[in-house]
Amino acid sequence: MKNHIKHLFFLAQCLVLALLFFGLSRLIFFGFTSNLFPQIYEDGFLWIFVHGLQFDLSAFAYLNIIFILLLLVPTRQREKKVYQKALQNLFIGFNGLILFLNLADIVNVEFTGKRMTSDTLGFILQGDDLNFVALDFIKDYWFLVLIAFLMTLAMRSIYILLQKNQFFLHRSQITWPCFIVSFFVLGLTVLAMRGGTQLRPIKNIHASYHGQGRYVPLILNAPFSILSTLSEKGLKEVNYFKPEDIPQYFDAVKKFEGDTSVKKNVVVIVLESFSREYIGYYNNHEGYTPFLDSLMQHSTVCENAYANGKKSIEGIPAILSGIPALTEKPYILSQYGTQKTNSIASVLSKESYDCSFYHGGNPGTMGFDAFAKMAGFHSYVDLSKYPHFENDFDGKWGIFDEPFFQFYKSELDLKKEPFFSALFSLSSHHPYTIPDHHTGKFPKGDIAIHETIGYTDFALRKFFEKAKKSSWFENTTFIITADHTFTATHKEYQNSNGLYEIPLIFYKPSDTLSKSVTKICQQTDILPSIIDELNISTSIISYGNSIWEDKGFAVNYLNNLYQYIEEGYLLQFNGEVSLALYDTHSDPLLKNNLLLIESIRTQRLENKLKALIQDYNYRMINNQLHLDD
Repeated sequence: MKNHIKHLFFLAQCLVLALLFFGLSRLIFFGFTSNLFPQIYEDGFLWIFVHGLQFDLSAFAYLNIIFILLLLVPTRQREKKVYQKALQNLFIGFNGLILFLNLADIVNVEFTGKRMTSDTLGFILQGDDLNFVALDFIKDYWFLVLIAFLMTLAMRSIYILLQKNQFFLHRSQITWPCFIVSFFVLGLTVLAMRGGTQLRPIKNIHASYHGQGRYVPLILNAPFSILSTLSEKGLKEVNYFKPEDIPQYFDAVKKFEGDTSVKKNVVVIVLESFSREYIGYYNNHEGYTPFLDSLMQHSTVCENAYANGKKSIEGIPAILSGIPALTEKPYILSQYGTQKTNSIASVLSKESYDCSFYHGGNPGTMGFDAFAKMAGFHSYVDLSKYPHFENDFDGKWGIFDEPFFQFYKSELDLKKEPFFSALFSLSSHHPYTIPDHHTGKFPKGDIAIHETIGYTDFALRKFFEKAKKSSWFENTTFIITADHTFTATHKEYQNSNGLYEIPLIFYKPSDTLSKSVTKICQQTDILPSIIDELNISTSIISYGNSIWEDKGFAVNYLNNLYQYIEEGYLLQFNGEVSLALYDTHSDPLLKNNLLLIESIRTQRLENKLKALIQDYNYRMINNQLHLDD
């Protein structure tokens, strides 16, 4: 029995050792991502780490279960060197993996704002991009790989030091009390897996209860976040209201009536990672987009526009099909991705439009080719159809923006009017390369992406210079927006409001008067706005409004938190209760939670959001995102 207790004490030492290194990896994670948590010192820095222990314990228990069982089984084989060596390999292997994932997640969180989940692998393996960019990520973030290796090495050295005391000369007899104690420790292990004695095991959503959901990526760890979402089977229907009561709060069925449709061409240009922060027009001319700034002086500009997701694979369905990203798994990769939906292409095809989607990326990138087919596009064009691949390939993602934009213009010249076409840019993405002959032409800025933002803006200028000479140009409405935001360097954008602020511009060469739309707008507004602009009589399922309607809202979802933005107020809701309400105009840093002070407004916005979620989940699950003809 005495010998058995020593093995259990060794297990406790290993647990403490692992938790110490997990905590250290969280501290390093915070060091690299501190700009995402501007209020952490006011809210309590240490408490965030204390809350993180619950999720670290669960990850340790799950990934070390074989190691734990081998120490719990009261067998005399445990004293043998081979057995001990196997224990060492198991401990270092799995816990080293945890450290590596926690540090690698720094890169992921910088891009997406959330921890890795089970869909991350599918996202990475979608298309051929992994073959081109994996080595670049290792090259650019070599220091994280080195830190993970050194931490694992240090953990191994301490483990070996602790392990030396496990080789006993005198073996004690194995008795029934040994098994009883082992079962007790096994029970504690199960509790650690579950995260406590509560009715249901903890999930990612439980991290949102601390700090009003502001610190979810910091509280969680990557392995737990992945394991927690492995068993997710899809959306669940919610019943906040009776079905007949939902339309009084939110109605997804939008009806449009027009006398005679206007056969104008429509071009939607989606700019990779073009955060509102990078655009001078929105920031007193401090930015990296001189051409876009000048174009906005002659356009209808949405002053308060938001993305509906944090990834390209989420932004494209929101823009082209009006589907906001309100689930953990991107719509394109989900079980719902093959069902019939509304889209700009499906609506305009009925009006005899030629519908095309262009992206200079590798074939199969993020499943855009399959999505284009499901969305009703007549053609999808990627780098495989680009004629000068050898000269203009960036070596990683696809074709540089400037030559691909020129190719795109020449393609539009060949189309029969009226046409609808979407273009998704590429160059303002890691590893942020521009053609050698443009080196030094664009401001470097504060972070690597700024130079490529300038380059893509230049490519846009060249596109319009050539396009305005084409016969179709004057009869075209251009809609320019971003797929999502990226890293912010100003405090007003380093919060859950600024995290989604993007440009949204409607430019008509035949009407160059500057107009401002001051209400809240979002990516899902683009589909109904096009129908409104073209005066088409139809009915659709829409989670947005035409920008020319009186009222607007925006909705998004990240780290198990829904956000609903309307009339300058931002509501955060975790699916069960509202956690925060902010006035984004008077409190741009989101420091003052008005949840209790503005209880009536909170309830009103919460009801609208609940109705939207209930309708969204029901339609997704029951394949009702499209109205039958």
